[in-house]
Amino acid sequence: MPKNLNNLFPLLLLFCLLFLNLQASLPDTVIVKKDSTRVGFFYNDLEKYGILKQHPADTNITGIQNYDPLLKYSGFSASLGNIGQNSRNLLPHPFVKNSGFDYGIHTSDKYLYQNDSVKYYKILKTFSQLQYVQGAKKELFFHVKFSRNIYRSFNLGFDFRVMNSPGAYSRQKTNHINFFLTGQYFTKDKRYGVIANFLLNRLMNYENGGIKYDSVFEQNLETNRDLYDVNLASAQNRIRESGFYMKHYFNLSKHPRNTKDSAFLARKNIELGRISYSFEYNRQIQNYIDEDPKSGFYRNIYLDSLNTYDSLTLRKIVNEVTWTNPSFRPDKTFRILQLEARFKQQYIEVSLHDEKKYLLQFIPSAGLSFNPLPTLHLDAAADYVLGDFNEGDVSLRVNLSQTLGNVDRNAGTIALKAYYAIQKPGWFYEHYHGNNFRWDTSWQKQNLISGCFDYTFRKLNTGISISRINHFVYLDTAATPKQINNEFGYIYAYLNGELNLWRFKLKGEFAYQTIQGTNVLRLPAFIGNLAIYFTQNLFKNAATIQPGLNFFYNTRYAANGYIPATRMFYLQDQKQIGNYLYMDVFLNVKIQRATLFVKYSHFNAAFMERNYFMVPNYPMQDAAFKFGVNWRFFD
Repeated sequence: MPKNLNNLFPLLLLFCLLFLNLQASLPDTVIVKKDSTRVGFFYNDLEKYGILKQHPADTNITGIQNYDPLLKYSGFSASLGNIGQNSRNLLPHPFVKNSGFDYGIHTSDKYLYQNDSVKYYKILKTFSQLQYVQGAKKELFFHVKFSRNIYRSFNLGFDFRVMNSPGAYSRQKTNHINFFLTGQYFTKDKRYGVIANFLLNRLMNYENGGIKYDSVFEQNLETNRDLYDVNLASAQNRIRESGFYMKHYFNLSKHPRNTKDSAFLARKNIELGRISYSFEYNRQIQNYIDEDPKSGFYRNIYLDSLNTYDSLTLRKIVNEVTWTNPSFRPDKTFRILQLEARFKQQYIEVSLHDEKKYLLQFIPSAGLSFNPLPTLHLDAAADYVLGDFNEGDVSLRVNLSQTLGNVDRNAGTIALKAYYAIQKPGWFYEHYHGNNFRWDTSWQKQNLISGCFDYTFRKLNTGISISRINHFVYLDTAATPKQINNEFGYIYAYLNGELNLWRFKLKGEFAYQTIQGTNVLRLPAFIGNLAIYFTQNLFKNAATIQPGLNFFYNTRYAANGYIPATRMFYLQDQKQIGNYLYMDVFLNVKIQRATLFVKYSHFNAAFMERNYFMVPNYPMQDAAFKFGVNWRFFD
């Protein structure tokens, strides 16, 4: 990626804004309703409901202090102590991955824009949103969203995010740029529609290999964190990714433009369903660079003792055809029997140090939704992989749910979920040729069978899952792949919910997990996150303030270590971490369309023992002030 990319993005944003504002002179055929500032969005699952399933944009003041994507979407992760760095998921349930080719490294996924998470906005007025956060040690977070209706049902939008944080320790800097451009068009009768996006990710993480001497930190012998000795003095990881995605659909049967079209509804119509086609192109380059391979951090040097430059290129082309028979009902309820059939073709190129592999795979899949009663639902889906590396992979998912009572008045919903999968481990676990690590082997397919009981009532969700796993593949204490041939059990219980007491709100996420029969999967037995808010409206509801506290805790365990050369986590036996309570205090403020927060994160670091690690040799951040503002605009 060009070095002047930082200059390219502001110009691109300026061009988009100028171009879209020029469209204001065009006649606007959209009839603006009273609530013209309502903003909704949908994802790329166009074939499921027949009518777009719109999600309301989040305008709630609660949780605005959690701007870090790692905290915003999944609080139970082990990070390296600075925003943007790689992380490990501490709740691996349900273990099933998407069918087909998977390279196997997902430690950066939380900071990548990915096609399935792209939001397509539905608006009446031009919508834009700016978010700015300033943290300690020159941490900067900047996020822009924009969407405009160009003409009738044609909409353009973009999402641009920048994260830059030097970190407290030497060689801990992160610099991320994420961008996607979206377009959508639907005919007036909604019989045809198309969505598309262009996606760009650029991640640059300096790697220090962790601090050399934990005792210096734990005894606080040096207060200037930048003076600590680190294991790597000139290493970094880079990810450059670009991609294009398009999906369009066509309803094989006509449908009424509105539910009051009695003449149309009186006819006898044959429902032929909806057919959709999607195309995706993606190219990702992963580089590990180390100008001092002989530093002693790694045991082996295979290619170059003067300079490490491991360059991996993944290129993927995916074509997919889908047929469904959605209900097309305005309330988005399903048919009694709703069917789905898919056929996917994947072409993959894997290139590492000029060694190229070409893969071609075909994945047929089918699904059904059986809804004999408004309160009873059965969903099932299965797929099978043909061709090359993942030949013979199969997965099955079943979900049976029953509402206890009527749809409007009930005692909650119980669900029984089941997963079954036979899948190859990721390509990385079998084939890797880098300067410090290399292997070329073959493993048996991993087997999984899992059952889950789930209960949901209002804002309470709890359940328990029991899984049996066989032929599990992991990275051993030498950070090389190994496979355990005997099976083991995994039990996972969870409780998530909100409790309102007058103007106080308690929002918590709690999990208990245990592994029976092996020690190659290491996870904390208990993890908990609890937020306590107090919400008060001011000035006749013109403003809202919300002070609060946040607590995070996990039990002590032998956490996995981190190896920068592969961006992966591996088993280690030297250090146990955990049994530490992280505490934040914050104040959220909402004034009309602007929300602000002031946060003092990890404020208890000053008066508790300095044993706050989530990954061995990588201390978490000390106490720090952070300030942020989020502003929404229309027109």
